[in-house]
Amino acid sequence: MILRRSLLSLLPFLSLLAMSPLAQGDSAAPLTWQDCVRIAIERNPQFLSAMRAQEASQAQYRGSYNGIFPHLSLSNTYTDSSNTSVGVLADGTTGTITSTSKNWTAQGTASLDLIDLSQWAAIQSAEASFHQSQANEQVASSNVLLNLYKNFSTLLYSQEAIDVDRNIRNLWDQNAQMISLRYDSGAESKGNAMQTQAQFLQSDVALNQSYRDLQVAQQQLAQSLGQDDFSTLVVTGTWTTTPAPKTPPDFGPILAQLPVVVAQQAVVDQAKAAIHAAHSSLYPTLSLNYSKGLEGDSEFPTHNPFWTFTGLLSYPLFAGGPTATYYASAAADKNYKKALEDLRSIREQALGTLESAWSGFVQAEDQVRVQRAFLDADVQRKQEADIMYQSGLMTFQDWQVITNDYVNFQKSYLSAEQSLIAAEGQWRFATGQQLGA
Repeated sequence: MILRRSLLSLLPFLSLLAMSPLAQGDSAAPLTWQDCVRIAIERNPQFLSAMRAQEASQAQYRGSYNGIFPHLSLSNTYTDSSNTSVGVLADGTTGTITSTSKNWTAQGTASLDLIDLSQWAAIQSAEASFHQSQANEQVASSNVLLNLYKNFSTLLYSQEAIDVDRNIRNLWDQNAQMISLRYDSGAESKGNAMQTQAQFLQSDVALNQSYRDLQVAQQQLAQSLGQDDFSTLVVTGTWTTTPAPKTPPDFGPILAQLPVVVAQQAVVDQAKAAIHAAHSSLYPTLSLNYSKGLEGDSEFPTHNPFWTFTGLLSYPLFAGGPTATYYASAAADKNYKKALEDLRSIREQALGTLESAWSGFVQAEDQVRVQRAFLDADVQRKQEADIMYQSGLMTFQDWQVITNDYVNFQKSYLSAEQSLIAAEGQWRFATGQQLGA
Protein backbone atom coordinates (compact mmCIF):
# COMPACT_ATOMS: atom_id res chain seq x y z
CA MET A 1 0.00 0.00 0.00
CA ILE A 2 1.49 3.33 -1.10
CA LEU A 3 0.06 6.71 -0.19
CA ARG A 4 1.37 9.74 -2.02
CA ARG A 5 0.93 13.37 -1.07
CA SER A 6 2.92 15.58 -3.45
CA LEU A 7 3.45 19.33 -3.59
CA LEU A 8 1.15 19.59 -6.61
CA SER A 9 -1.75 18.31 -4.55
CA LEU A 10 -1.13 21.10 -2.06
CA LEU A 11 -1.37 24.00 -4.51
CA PRO A 12 -5.14 24.45 -4.01
CA PHE A 13 -4.61 24.20 -0.25
CA LEU A 14 -1.88 26.85 -0.22
CA SER A 15 -4.10 29.32 -2.05
CA LEU A 16 -6.95 28.59 0.37
CA LEU A 17 -4.64 29.03 3.34
CA ALA A 18 -3.60 32.43 2.10
CA MET A 19 -7.25 33.52 1.83
CA SER A 20 -8.30 31.99 5.15
CA PRO A 21 -9.18 34.49 7.90
CA LEU A 22 -7.59 32.08 10.38
CA ALA A 23 -4.16 32.19 8.76
CA GLN A 24 -1.63 34.01 10.91
CA GLY A 25 1.35 35.64 9.26
CA ASP A 26 3.24 34.21 6.32
CA SER A 27 3.43 30.49 5.81
CA ALA A 28 6.83 28.90 6.19
CA ALA A 29 8.33 26.80 3.44
CA PRO A 30 6.63 23.38 3.22
CA LEU A 31 8.33 20.74 5.37
CA THR A 32 8.95 17.22 4.18
CA TRP A 33 8.96 14.24 6.53
CA GLN A 34 12.76 14.23 6.46
CA ASP A 35 12.78 17.92 7.42
CA CYS A 36 10.56 17.21 10.41
CA VAL A 37 12.75 14.33 11.59
CA ARG A 38 15.89 16.46 11.29
CA ILE A 39 14.34 19.37 13.21
CA ALA A 40 13.01 17.05 15.93
CA ILE A 41 16.48 15.55 16.43
CA GLU A 42 17.94 19.03 16.79
CA ARG A 43 15.24 20.68 18.91
CA ASN A 44 12.78 18.28 20.56
CA PRO A 45 13.25 18.81 24.34
CA GLN A 46 12.21 15.27 25.33
CA PHE A 47 14.79 13.74 22.99
CA LEU A 48 17.52 16.24 23.91
CA SER A 49 16.90 15.72 27.63
CA ALA A 50 17.34 11.96 27.22
CA MET A 51 20.54 12.51 25.25
CA ARG A 52 21.99 14.79 27.94
CA ALA A 53 21.07 12.21 30.60
CA GLN A 54 22.84 9.50 28.60
CA GLU A 55 25.96 11.66 28.24
CA ALA A 56 25.97 12.39 31.98
CA SER A 57 25.58 8.69 32.79
CA GLN A 58 28.41 7.83 30.41
CA ALA A 59 30.69 10.30 32.16
CA GLN A 60 29.78 8.82 35.56
CA TYR A 61 30.46 5.30 34.28
CA ARG A 62 33.88 6.25 32.97
CA GLY A 63 34.64 8.09 36.18
CA SER A 64 33.77 5.03 38.27
CA TYR A 65 37.00 3.33 37.14
CA ASN A 66 38.98 5.82 39.21
CA GLY A 67 38.12 3.69 42.23
CA ILE A 68 40.52 0.95 41.08
CA PHE A 69 43.21 3.17 39.57
CA PRO A 70 46.30 4.22 41.57
CA HIS A 71 45.94 7.43 43.55
CA LEU A 72 48.78 9.95 43.65
CA SER A 73 49.03 12.98 45.88
CA LEU A 74 51.73 15.61 46.48
CA SER A 75 52.07 17.65 49.66
CA ASN A 76 54.34 20.33 51.11
CA THR A 77 53.87 20.66 54.89
CA TYR A 78 55.19 23.33 57.24
CA THR A 79 55.32 22.65 60.99
CA ASP A 80 56.13 25.26 63.65
CA SER A 81 56.18 23.83 67.17
CA SER A 82 57.26 24.90 70.65
CA ASN A 83 57.92 22.62 73.64
CA THR A 84 58.42 23.75 77.28
CA SER A 85 59.79 21.47 80.01
CA VAL A 86 61.58 21.66 83.39
CA GLY A 87 65.25 20.67 83.35
CA VAL A 88 68.82 21.51 84.31
CA LEU A 89 70.10 24.71 82.79
CA ALA A 90 73.60 25.34 81.51
CA ASP A 91 74.67 26.87 84.84
CA GLY A 92 73.59 23.75 86.75
CA THR A 93 70.38 25.20 88.11
CA THR A 94 66.91 23.86 87.55
CA GLY A 95 64.61 25.91 85.37
CA THR A 96 62.24 26.02 82.42
CA ILE A 97 63.60 24.94 79.09
CA THR A 98 61.81 26.00 75.91
CA SER A 99 62.66 24.45 72.56
CA THR A 100 61.26 25.46 69.18
CA SER A 101 61.22 23.63 65.90
CA LYS A 102 60.44 24.74 62.37
CA ASN A 103 60.25 22.01 59.77
CA TRP A 104 59.24 21.65 56.11
CA THR A 105 58.21 18.29 54.65
CA ALA A 106 57.71 17.67 50.91
CA GLN A 107 56.43 14.25 49.91
CA GLY A 108 54.54 12.28 47.31
CA THR A 109 52.20 9.43 48.16
CA ALA A 110 50.91 6.68 45.85
CA SER A 111 48.20 4.26 46.90
CA LEU A 112 46.46 1.34 45.22
CA ASP A 113 43.54 -0.82 46.31
CA LEU A 114 44.49 -4.30 45.18
CA ILE A 115 41.40 -6.01 46.57
CA ASP A 116 38.19 -4.09 47.16
CA LEU A 117 35.05 -5.76 45.82
CA SER A 118 32.90 -2.75 46.66
CA GLN A 119 34.76 -0.70 44.00
CA TRP A 120 34.09 -3.34 41.35
CA ALA A 121 30.43 -3.47 42.38
CA ALA A 122 30.27 0.32 41.99
CA ILE A 123 31.67 0.00 38.47
CA GLN A 124 29.09 -2.67 37.62
CA SER A 125 26.31 -0.45 38.95
CA ALA A 126 27.57 2.57 36.98
CA GLU A 127 27.77 0.46 33.82
CA ALA A 128 24.20 -0.77 34.31
CA SER A 129 23.04 2.83 34.86
CA PHE A 130 24.77 3.84 31.64
CA HIS A 131 23.06 1.05 29.70
CA GLN A 132 19.76 2.06 31.23
CA SER A 133 20.27 5.68 30.15
CA GLN A 134 21.08 4.45 26.64
CA ALA A 135 17.85 2.47 26.59
CA ASN A 136 15.91 5.43 28.00
CA GLU A 137 17.30 7.59 25.20
CA GLN A 138 16.02 5.01 22.73
CA VAL A 139 12.62 4.98 24.47
CA ALA A 140 12.46 8.78 24.22
CA SER A 141 13.49 8.57 20.55
CA SER A 142 10.71 6.07 19.83
CA ASN A 143 8.14 8.20 21.67
CA VAL A 144 9.15 11.31 19.75
CA LEU A 145 9.00 9.35 16.48
CA LEU A 146 5.49 8.10 17.30
CA ASN A 147 4.25 11.61 18.14
CA LEU A 148 5.88 12.92 14.99
CA TYR A 149 4.09 10.26 12.92
CA LYS A 150 0.74 11.20 14.45
CA ASN A 151 1.16 14.95 14.24
CA PHE A 152 2.70 14.97 10.76
CA SER A 153 -0.08 12.77 9.37
CA THR A 154 -2.71 14.86 11.18
CA LEU A 155 -1.40 18.07 9.64
CA LEU A 156 -0.98 16.45 6.23
CA TYR A 157 -4.58 15.30 6.22
CA SER A 158 -5.88 18.49 7.81
CA GLN A 159 -4.55 20.19 4.70
CA GLU A 160 -6.22 17.57 2.52
CA ALA A 161 -9.44 17.88 4.53
CA ILE A 162 -9.69 21.57 3.65
CA ASP A 163 -9.56 20.72 -0.04
CA VAL A 164 -12.11 17.93 0.40
CA ASP A 165 -14.45 20.10 2.49
CA ARG A 166 -14.16 22.91 -0.06
CA ASN A 167 -15.22 20.52 -2.83
CA ILE A 168 -18.09 19.27 -0.67
CA ARG A 169 -19.23 22.83 0.04
CA ASN A 170 -19.10 23.65 -3.67
CA LEU A 171 -21.10 20.52 -4.39
CA TRP A 172 -23.84 21.44 -1.93
CA ASP A 173 -23.78 25.03 -3.21
CA GLN A 174 -24.43 23.79 -6.74
CA ASN A 175 -27.11 21.41 -5.48
CA ALA A 176 -28.82 24.18 -3.48
CA GLN A 177 -28.88 26.47 -6.53
CA MET A 178 -30.23 23.68 -8.71
CA ILE A 179 -32.97 22.72 -6.22
CA SER A 180 -33.84 26.40 -5.74
CA LEU A 181 -34.38 26.79 -9.49
CA ARG A 182 -36.48 23.64 -9.57
CA TYR A 183 -38.51 24.93 -6.63
CA ASP A 184 -39.04 28.28 -8.36
CA SER A 185 -40.28 26.43 -11.43
CA GLY A 186 -42.60 24.25 -9.33
CA ALA A 187 -40.66 21.03 -9.96
CA GLU A 188 -39.49 20.60 -6.35
CA SER A 189 -40.96 21.08 -2.90
CA LYS A 190 -40.08 23.90 -0.53
CA GLY A 191 -39.01 21.45 2.16
CA ASN A 192 -36.49 19.80 -0.16
CA ALA A 193 -35.12 23.20 -1.11
CA MET A 194 -34.77 24.15 2.55
CA GLN A 195 -33.04 20.87 3.35
CA THR A 196 -30.52 21.37 0.56
CA GLN A 197 -29.82 24.90 1.81
CA ALA A 198 -29.26 23.49 5.33
CA GLN A 199 -26.80 20.93 3.94
CA PHE A 200 -24.92 23.71 2.17
CA LEU A 201 -24.77 25.63 5.47
CA GLN A 202 -23.51 22.52 7.23
CA SER A 203 -20.75 22.06 4.64
CA ASP A 204 -19.75 25.72 4.96
CA VAL A 205 -19.48 25.36 8.75
CA ALA A 206 -17.44 22.15 8.29
CA LEU A 207 -14.99 24.01 6.05
CA ASN A 208 -14.49 26.71 8.68
CA GLN A 209 -13.94 24.03 11.31
CA SER A 210 -11.32 22.44 9.06
CA TYR A 211 -9.31 25.66 9.20
CA ARG A 212 -9.51 25.62 12.99
CA ASP A 213 -8.47 21.95 13.04
CA LEU A 214 -5.56 22.92 10.83
CA GLN A 215 -4.29 25.40 13.40
CA VAL A 216 -4.50 22.76 16.14
CA ALA A 217 -2.56 20.31 13.97
CA GLN A 218 0.07 22.97 13.23
CA GLN A 219 0.53 23.66 16.93
CA GLN A 220 0.84 19.95 17.76
CA LEU A 221 3.46 19.42 15.06
CA ALA A 222 5.37 22.51 16.22
CA GLN A 223 5.42 21.02 19.71
CA SER A 224 6.78 17.71 18.39
CA LEU A 225 9.47 19.63 16.51
CA GLY A 226 10.48 21.50 19.65
CA GLN A 227 9.50 24.94 18.38
CA ASP A 228 8.85 27.33 21.26
CA ASP A 229 6.72 29.78 19.26
CA PHE A 230 3.69 29.06 17.11
CA SER A 231 4.26 29.20 13.37
CA THR A 232 2.05 28.44 10.38
CA LEU A 233 3.49 25.10 9.27
CA VAL A 234 2.84 23.40 5.96
CA VAL A 235 3.96 19.83 5.24
CA THR A 236 4.43 18.21 1.88
CA GLY A 237 6.29 15.41 0.13
CA THR A 238 5.71 11.87 -1.04
CA TRP A 239 4.62 9.53 1.71
CA THR A 240 5.17 5.82 1.17
CA THR A 241 3.88 3.31 3.69
CA THR A 242 5.64 -0.02 3.64
CA PRO A 243 3.25 -2.99 3.29
CA ALA A 244 2.27 -4.57 6.59
CA PRO A 245 3.47 -8.15 7.19
CA LYS A 246 0.64 -10.42 6.11
CA THR A 247 1.50 -13.03 8.72
CA PRO A 248 2.69 -12.38 12.28
CA PRO A 249 6.50 -12.03 12.23
CA ASP A 250 8.80 -13.72 14.70
CA PHE A 251 8.54 -11.40 17.71
CA GLY A 252 11.35 -13.08 19.69
CA PRO A 253 14.30 -11.22 18.12
CA ILE A 254 12.30 -7.98 18.16
CA LEU A 255 11.57 -8.29 21.89
CA ALA A 256 15.23 -8.72 22.77
CA GLN A 257 16.22 -5.34 21.28
CA LEU A 258 13.17 -3.27 22.30
CA PRO A 259 14.25 -0.15 24.26
CA VAL A 260 11.79 -0.80 27.12
CA VAL A 261 13.09 -4.35 27.50
CA VAL A 262 16.72 -3.24 27.32
CA ALA A 263 16.02 -0.55 29.93
CA GLN A 264 14.51 -3.10 32.33
CA GLN A 265 17.40 -5.49 31.68
CA ALA A 266 19.70 -2.68 32.83
CA VAL A 267 17.62 -2.44 36.03
CA VAL A 268 18.20 -6.17 36.53
CA ASP A 269 21.95 -5.63 36.09
CA GLN A 270 21.84 -2.82 38.65
CA ALA A 271 20.09 -5.10 41.12
CA LYS A 272 22.74 -7.76 40.52
CA ALA A 273 25.48 -5.18 41.16
CA ALA A 274 23.71 -4.26 44.42
CA ILE A 275 24.00 -7.91 45.52
CA HIS A 276 27.73 -7.83 44.85
CA ALA A 277 28.01 -4.58 46.79
CA ALA A 278 26.17 -6.12 49.76
CA HIS A 279 28.40 -9.20 49.67
CA SER A 280 31.57 -7.12 49.44
CA SER A 281 31.60 -6.57 53.20
CA LEU A 282 32.19 -10.32 53.62
CA TYR A 283 35.59 -10.08 51.95
CA PRO A 284 38.78 -8.40 53.13
CA THR A 285 40.35 -5.40 51.44
CA LEU A 286 44.03 -5.04 50.60
CA SER A 287 45.66 -1.69 49.87
CA LEU A 288 49.24 -0.55 49.30
CA ASN A 289 50.68 2.88 50.11
CA TYR A 290 54.11 4.26 49.28
CA SER A 291 55.36 7.70 50.37
CA LYS A 292 58.66 9.37 49.62
CA GLY A 293 59.82 12.86 50.58
CA LEU A 294 62.36 15.27 52.06
CA GLU A 295 62.55 17.21 55.34
CA GLY A 296 64.38 20.40 56.24
CA ASP A 297 64.12 23.95 57.49
CA SER A 298 63.55 25.51 54.05
CA GLU A 299 60.31 25.68 52.07
CA PHE A 300 61.61 23.24 49.48
CA PRO A 301 63.90 20.94 51.47
CA THR A 302 66.75 19.12 49.73
CA HIS A 303 68.08 17.02 52.60
CA ASN A 304 66.90 14.29 54.98
CA PRO A 305 65.13 12.00 52.52
CA PHE A 306 62.67 9.40 53.79
CA TRP A 307 60.27 6.82 52.40
CA THR A 308 57.46 4.71 53.79
CA PHE A 309 55.82 1.57 52.37
CA THR A 310 52.60 0.29 53.94
CA GLY A 311 50.49 -2.74 53.13
CA LEU A 312 47.09 -2.82 54.81
CA LEU A 313 44.89 -5.91 54.99
CA SER A 314 41.52 -5.10 56.52
CA TYR A 315 38.53 -7.25 57.32
CA PRO A 316 35.42 -5.28 58.37
CA LEU A 317 34.09 -7.76 60.93
CA PHE A 318 30.60 -6.56 61.98
CA ALA A 319 31.51 -3.04 60.81
CA GLY A 320 27.86 -2.12 60.33
CA GLY A 321 26.47 -4.33 63.07
CA PRO A 322 26.26 -8.10 63.56
CA THR A 323 23.36 -8.56 61.07
CA ALA A 324 24.02 -5.66 58.67
CA THR A 325 25.48 -7.78 55.87
CA TYR A 326 22.79 -10.44 56.18
CA TYR A 327 19.89 -8.01 55.84
CA ALA A 328 21.61 -5.93 53.16
CA SER A 329 22.18 -9.10 51.12
CA ALA A 330 18.61 -10.26 51.69
CA ALA A 331 17.19 -6.89 50.55
CA ALA A 332 19.42 -6.83 47.47
CA ASP A 333 18.40 -10.39 46.57
CA LYS A 334 14.68 -9.54 46.85
CA ASN A 335 15.15 -6.43 44.71
CA TYR A 336 16.93 -8.55 42.12
CA LYS A 337 14.07 -11.05 42.00
CA LYS A 338 11.59 -8.18 41.74
CA ALA A 339 13.55 -6.75 38.79
CA LEU A 340 13.41 -10.14 37.07
CA GLU A 341 9.63 -10.32 37.51
CA ASP A 342 9.30 -6.75 36.20
CA LEU A 343 11.37 -7.74 33.18
CA ARG A 344 9.08 -10.70 32.52
CA SER A 345 6.04 -8.45 32.84
CA ILE A 346 7.46 -5.83 30.47
CA ARG A 347 8.30 -8.50 27.90
CA GLU A 348 4.72 -9.79 28.05
CA GLN A 349 3.33 -6.27 27.69
CA ALA A 350 5.68 -5.58 24.78
CA LEU A 351 4.59 -8.79 23.09
CA GLY A 352 0.96 -7.75 23.44
CA THR A 353 1.78 -4.32 22.04
CA LEU A 354 3.53 -5.90 19.06
CA GLU A 355 0.59 -8.19 18.35
CA SER A 356 -1.87 -5.30 18.62
CA ALA A 357 0.25 -2.96 16.49
CA TRP A 358 0.66 -5.57 13.76
CA SER A 359 -3.07 -6.34 13.74
CA GLY A 360 -3.93 -2.63 13.64
CA PHE A 361 -1.48 -2.03 10.80
CA VAL A 362 -2.96 -4.83 8.68
CA GLN A 363 -6.51 -3.71 9.47
CA ALA A 364 -5.74 -0.08 8.57
CA GLU A 365 -4.25 -1.21 5.26
CA ASP A 366 -7.35 -3.30 4.52
CA GLN A 367 -9.62 -0.38 5.41
CA VAL A 368 -7.91 1.89 2.89
CA ARG A 369 -8.56 -0.67 0.19
CA VAL A 370 -12.20 -1.08 1.27
CA GLN A 371 -12.87 2.67 1.52
CA ARG A 372 -11.24 3.21 -1.87
CA ALA A 373 -13.61 0.64 -3.40
CA PHE A 374 -16.63 2.33 -1.77
CA LEU A 375 -15.48 5.76 -2.93
CA ASP A 376 -14.99 4.59 -6.54
CA ALA A 377 -18.43 3.00 -6.46
CA ASP A 378 -20.07 6.14 -5.08
CA VAL A 379 -18.36 8.36 -7.66
CA GLN A 380 -20.03 6.22 -10.34
CA ARG A 381 -23.37 6.13 -8.46
CA LYS A 382 -23.28 9.93 -8.04
CA GLN A 383 -22.77 10.48 -11.75
CA GLU A 384 -25.61 8.12 -12.61
CA ALA A 385 -27.90 9.57 -9.92
CA ASP A 386 -27.41 13.14 -11.16
CA ILE A 387 -28.48 12.14 -14.66
CA MET A 388 -31.49 10.14 -13.44
CA TYR A 389 -32.67 12.84 -11.01
CA GLN A 390 -32.45 15.62 -13.56
CA SER A 391 -34.30 13.37 -16.01
CA GLY A 392 -37.07 12.76 -13.48
CA LEU A 393 -36.28 9.07 -13.14
CA MET A 394 -35.22 9.29 -9.45
CA THR A 395 -36.86 10.81 -6.42
CA PHE A 396 -35.24 13.61 -4.42
CA GLN A 397 -34.89 11.35 -1.38
CA ASP A 398 -33.02 8.64 -3.28
CA TRP A 399 -30.82 11.22 -4.95
CA GLN A 400 -30.04 12.77 -1.55
CA VAL A 401 -29.06 9.40 -0.09
CA ILE A 402 -26.58 8.75 -2.91
CA THR A 403 -25.20 12.29 -2.65
CA ASN A 404 -24.72 11.94 1.10
CA ASP A 405 -23.00 8.60 0.62
CA TYR A 406 -20.66 10.19 -1.92
CA VAL A 407 -19.80 12.99 0.53
CA ASN A 408 -19.32 10.63 3.48
CA PHE A 409 -17.07 8.22 1.60
CA GLN A 410 -14.79 11.06 0.52
CA LYS A 411 -14.19 11.81 4.19
CA SER A 412 -14.04 8.14 5.15
CA TYR A 413 -11.36 7.44 2.58
CA LEU A 414 -9.31 10.42 3.78
CA SER A 415 -9.68 9.26 7.37
CA ALA A 416 -8.65 5.70 6.40
CA GLU A 417 -5.45 6.99 4.79
CA GLN A 418 -4.63 8.99 7.91
CA SER A 419 -5.31 5.97 10.10
CA LEU A 420 -2.96 3.89 7.97
CA ILE A 421 -0.05 6.28 8.53
CA ALA A 422 -0.83 6.41 12.26
CA ALA A 423 -0.98 2.59 12.35
CA GLU A 424 2.36 2.37 10.60
CA GLY A 425 3.77 4.78 13.19
CA GLN A 426 2.39 2.62 16.01
CA TRP A 427 3.95 -0.46 14.41
CA ARG A 428 7.35 1.22 14.11
CA PHE A 429 7.05 2.38 17.72
CA ALA A 430 6.16 -1.13 18.87
CA THR A 431 9.20 -2.55 17.05
CA GLY A 432 11.48 0.02 18.65
CA GLN A 433 12.41 2.06 15.60
CA GLN A 434 14.49 5.13 16.45
CA LEU A 435 14.12 8.73 15.40
CA GLY A 436 16.08 9.23 12.19
CA ALA A 437 16.54 5.51 11.51
